[in-house]
Amino acid sequence: MRWFGGARASSGTPPVPWGARRLWREPEVWSVETTVRLAESEGGRRLAVFGPCGATDTELARLVRCTDLQEFDAAATAWSGSYTLALDDRGDSLTLWADPAGSCPLYVTEIDGAHVWASSSLALASLLGSRPDTAWLAAHLVDPAAWTPGLSAWTGVEQVPPGHRWTVPHDGAPYSTPYWRPVSSTWPEAVYRLRSDLANSVLIRVNGRRVSSDLSGGLDSSTLAAHAAQCGAVLGVTFHPKGRESGGDADHARSVARAFPSIRHSFMALGREHLPFTDLDALVLTDEPAPSAVTIAQLCSHFALLAAEGASVHLTGDGGDSLFMPPPVHLADLARSGRLLRLARDAQAWGRLHRSSPWRVVAAACKAPARLGNVSLPKPWLTHHAVTLAESVVSTDADPDHLGYADRHLLNEARYVGRTAATENQLAAVYGIEMHNPFTDARVLETVMAAPSSERWSAHRYKPLLSDAVADLLPDDVLQRGCKGLFAVDHHHGLRANQTRVLELVAGHLADLGLVRPAVLRSLLRRAVLGIDIPWGLIEPLLGTELWLRTTDTATTRVRWEKRP
Repeated sequence: MRWFGGARASSGTPPVPWGARRLWREPEVWSVETTVRLAESEGGRRLAVFGPCGATDTELARLVRCTDLQEFDAAATAWSGSYTLALDDRGDSLTLWADPAGSCPLYVTEIDGAHVWASSSLALASLLGSRPDTAWLAAHLVDPAAWTPGLSAWTGVEQVPPGHRWTVPHDGAPYSTPYWRPVSSTWPEAVYRLRSDLANSVLIRVNGRRVSSDLSGGLDSSTLAAHAAQCGAVLGVTFHPKGRESGGDADHARSVARAFPSIRHSFMALGREHLPFTDLDALVLTDEPAPSAVTIAQLCSHFALLAAEGASVHLTGDGGDSLFMPPPVHLADLARSGRLLRLARDAQAWGRLHRSSPWRVVAAACKAPARLGNVSLPKPWLTHHAVTLAESVVSTDADPDHLGYADRHLLNEARYVGRTAATENQLAAVYGIEMHNPFTDARVLETVMAAPSSERWSAHRYKPLLSDAVADLLPDDVLQRGCKGLFAVDHHHGLRANQTRVLELVAGHLADLGLVRPAVLRSLLRRAVLGIDIPWGLIEPLLGTELWLRTTDTATTRVRWEKRP
């Protein structure tokens, strides 16, 4: 597992993870197989930058000499990449900057008078001997993207809020301070900046390395593969059902590969052995439930293929849907601002797209904006206890940054994708693969949020902001796609093939904690076995959470800690 962290103790020797590379002492800072760049000023101020970052050595050397923290606030999103800043001012404090997109999550805890921080909550849970936090689990089941201040998936471990700096003084209690606010721009400015941000985000990750990329034929993965191909050779991987290598996604993927000769196109045939709910025991323990838990068989085969091909860096388009294909939450902003003609026009467009009455979304925009983002969809399989417990820990601050409904929804969704991407990367690390998600970078998120929210949504164009940004990059047939292939049928087949194992998950840890109603969930899954459509997007996180809880009981490998002289 790749991660980093540190500790500050007012007295005594703080714990250090076994096998870590010590970067600093007093305070302790270490790295475990993580990219890190260091800079130091003549006065002894020390700066560490963890993760891929587009800053030059000269820029870092200039930054470490700054004494104004606002310079570091700006630097936390000034460069391409997904990175964390750590500053030891050689005076009274150590300060960390948690990136606004949440793709470099930071966690903190206290043990024996030492304040310990890390990029992995599992690492800190191993130090404390923690068990999963029931309140966090309840909130995760009710709304995975909800913010639970002061909590993480593990008891006694707290996540630093994204977009905050965390300071631990030499003598005193740590504290968090917000440092980031979204900016605004015009549509053309956002398009130009997004084009540059994506190109640079890929460049700093792939330059001079053995690279692979998802190449599903969709807009997100095609964009990353094309940018990588402009930097050098790249292996593009396309999934397809066994015996069917043409049509739909496969043809669009071929179109991208033909346009960039440096893409070496590889097809991975999916059979029964790759179906969802297959080989569930292959899961390893991660910081929190991984989104791909129920499709672990396909994921492991994918990583094994990449390792066999010699890839060391893999690009994935995860996060693109959240950024560029939002639900119509902007309707609530239109209603609040009195833009009723635009509200009516967009509601009618939504109604035609979904063959439904527009009045439903108009009513939601005026009275219940959460319904527009599918946050308040009914979940009858959850108990009253789960809902009540979740409500007690989820942040109720309605407008912390004076953002509109659409921007708040986008920020929450993006931070959830960014945080859980770290769990997917932990799965990839088992195979020696460094997985990267450029769409979760802070600059990319900031650029998308800068564009007017009412223009980001469209019933007539597929992912309009991304389409405009890559208009001169991708083949026309890929740019003009209206959607991407769906795989709900695979879930029905996988559930049918693994019915006994999946139904056995229903009456497990979550039921014992009083968070789910097994009878309701079992009935729902049996309907799915018969081919009846069910809300897979709501059921998968629940089953993945149950699998994760079971892995916390069976995992034999945890992070080991020691006290070094």
